[in-house]
Amino acid sequence: MTGRPGLLAGVSSTALVVGMARAAESRRADRLFEDRQAGRFIDAAGLEQQAVWSQGQGEQFAAAMGDYFALRTRYFDDYFARAYTAGCRQVVVLAAGLDTRAFRLDWPDGTRLFELDQPDVLAFKEHVLRDEPPRCRRKVIAADLREDWTVPLAEHGFRPDEPTAWLVEGVLVYLTEDAADSLLARVTALSAPGSHLAMEHVTRAMVNSDQARQAVAASPEGVVNLLSTLWKNEMTRPPGDWLASHGWTSADEPLTDLARRHARPVPPAFDPALPGTGRVSLLSAVR
Repeated sequence: MTGRPGLLAGVSSTALVVGMARAAESRRADRLFEDRQAGRFIDAAGLEQQAVWSQGQGEQFAAAMGDYFALRTRYFDDYFARAYTAGCRQVVVLAAGLDTRAFRLDWPDGTRLFELDQPDVLAFKEHVLRDEPPRCRRKVIAADLREDWTVPLAEHGFRPDEPTAWLVEGVLVYLTEDAADSLLARVTALSAPGSHLAMEHVTRAMVNSDQARQAVAASPEGVVNLLSTLWKNEMTRPPGDWLASHGWTSADEPLTDLARRHARPVPPAFDPALPGTGRVSLLSAVR
């Protein structure tokens, strides 16, 4: 792939803010992980796109999220370590975005990792990482998770008879409840006994608060309005119950406990001690 990648738009553009957070975390002396590739994404995005997330509301959003993206990243890194220790050698990252775990985690020999996402974000990602060797057998698949992505996954060598470690990170907020249920049903149908699954579930309260509405009114083209417009999932069912209904046994680590374990402050956007904040569940499950 040659030439400069195009700007990311819509849902794909939100991958950049996560990349920025991972790059910032990687510069800390007490970092929870090291993502060398994250800075390359930021440089490739250019000043025009960086400005969308780094000025005005972008700065407010970053302050509200605090260390959340770093904590979330570490949580799922640890999940994968448990999954491959349990024997999983097949990994699927749905809506992979700018995820670089194929390049930075110490995967066991024989691990096959599949990344699925929209064509535009994958084109950008592959351009930036074109000279970077992965640490596993990596397959990249252009797919829309609202449609049947199982066929291209099979065509690229996925084997449903093998235990799989699935990751659904930063995805559910952009899917309607029906679309999310369809996604989980497809994951479950492809999951042999012994498969693992990890996901994030966030309530809409963080974009429904009076503070968020005021931010949208003050800057209709800003970050908060973009997130509010893209947000589709209105699920009120406890995520653990939802997973159980599809045959998964799950565990949820409260964000307050996760932050305390890593000696970090609770992210303001999800701090139960503050009014009008959202709630987030980080879950890992076994089938």
